[in-house]
Amino acid sequence: MRITTGVTAGVVSLALALLLTSSPEVSERFRAFRAEDHASDAFIFAWALVALPVAGVLHTPLALARRARIGAGWALIASSWLYVVLMAAVAWQVRDFFPAPDSPGKAGGMFGGAILMVIGTPVLVVGSGGVFREVREVRSDKGSSLSPQIRDQLTAVTALCCTFLGAVTGMVSGFNFSFPHDGYPAMFLPGGLLWGALAGAALGMRAGALITNSPDSRRRMTADAKSFARTAASMLACCLCVSQLGWLLPVWAVALIGLPAPLVLFVVAERYERLGRWVEFRQIEVPKEAMY
Repeated sequence: MRITTGVTAGVVSLALALLLTSSPEVSERFRAFRAEDHASDAFIFAWALVALPVAGVLHTPLALARRARIGAGWALIASSWLYVVLMAAVAWQVRDFFPAPDSPGKAGGMFGGAILMVIGTPVLVVGSGGVFREVREVRSDKGSSLSPQIRDQLTAVTALCCTFLGAVTGMVSGFNFSFPHDGYPAMFLPGGLLWGALAGAALGMRAGALITNSPDSRRRMTADAKSFARTAASMLACCLCVSQLGWLLPVWAVALIGLPAPLVLFVVAERYERLGRWVEFRQIEVPKEAMY
């Protein structure tokens, strides 16, 4: 039933996306995409934004029958929808990094392929109904308590969403960096992605520490938040320093230096204890069994 519902949601959302993009008001906006040969890429985003809520609506009755977490599932759907919106903004900003369809080799399909990889996972998870997790009842002397499970779910969603939002913010700000303008590659990839994601992780872990009701998880997440914040600040300082080479070097030279610079910072931090206090590699950990 979940597979059938997911396929139905895909077909229904495709029809709705076609109707939406063919309307006079939206067609006017799609002319700008057609002028740059990105109409099909824009349609992918439009379809994803329609497919996410449609799949959520169609999967809700099945989730109710399975006694799944409806509220937490829709929180994941809302965060996925916001993530796709932000990815659409980033894609429009970085479209010039990909070859045009009429360029030598006709490698313009790389852009559409990259889009599918970026938004394919949240669309697949929502379309399969995987966001609606079944409730595991916890019995105690006072009866059934579901609060710890809901808190764990919200903690995980908060941490992951803040990380995604931070990564998007870092990439967008890096791409639009103009001090100097030729130094923006050092602030874009992988620098912007790294410091933005780490800063978002710090915010998400701090917020998750306030949500969780486990003292051990609260202490661990608070320590992780401080570590991510220190590493994000160090990474941002490194990217800012490298970007200043844009006053002297062309864009391609700054890109060659800026690409390995954040990674070199991690390597150097392993050898020097004082720097290692500020730059520390940590994985983003969420409460176990919260996402499955």
